[in-house]
Parts: sequence; C-alpha cells; structure tokens
Amino acid sequence: YHRFTNAKSDVPSLQPHDVVEVTHPFHPLLGRVFRVHSDTMNVGLVPVVRFQVDAETLRCLPRAWTDRRPVDGFERASAGRSLFRADDLSALRALVDALLDDQK
Repeated sequence: YHRFTNAKSDVPSLQPHDVVEVTHPFHPLLGRVFRVHSDTMNVGLVPVVRFQVDAETLRCLPRAWTDRRPVDGFERASAGRSLFRADDLSALRALVDALLDDQK
C-alpha cells in the first residue's frame, strides 16, 4: 500500500497559474511561493507539482511538500491530534536500528 494511492481524489487538481508554497521543513525553498506549471502523478503514483522558479527554470516537488498536499485518511481521522503516524515511526525505528547495526 502506498500512502498516496488515492491522493488525486482527496485534493482538487492544480491549474496553471495557481500558486503553491513549499512547506517541507528541510527544503531549501521552504516558505517560497511559486506559480504552478502542471499538476501530475509521477512514477509510483506520487502526486507531484511542477512549478516555475524563474522565467527559464521549472522544478518538480512531491505535492506532499507543499501547502497543497493531499490529506490521507489517518490525518483526516486524527484531526491533528497525533504528531506522528505509526507507519512513519516504525520506518524510523528500522532506520535507526540499521544505523546502529552498521556501527557494530
């Protein structure tokens, strides 16, 4: 199961000339607002947005990294009461375990 499988139906599609703000906390463009070029599904069914950085440059980001991110069922049901998803915490634990195993 991929968490963005049904995301297209959760959020209205973006139109050219709409704007998006980069909201991913570690992205260097955090807080910047850009005009949308296109809204599409990328390989793996991850919704992405292509936007114009300047007159000559197009960039692409997962829609989840913008203010127009799809809201999944867990987030909708928790209504902001949960800071972390169980799947994400499990993946983090596996990553930490792998890093600790590499240090042995």
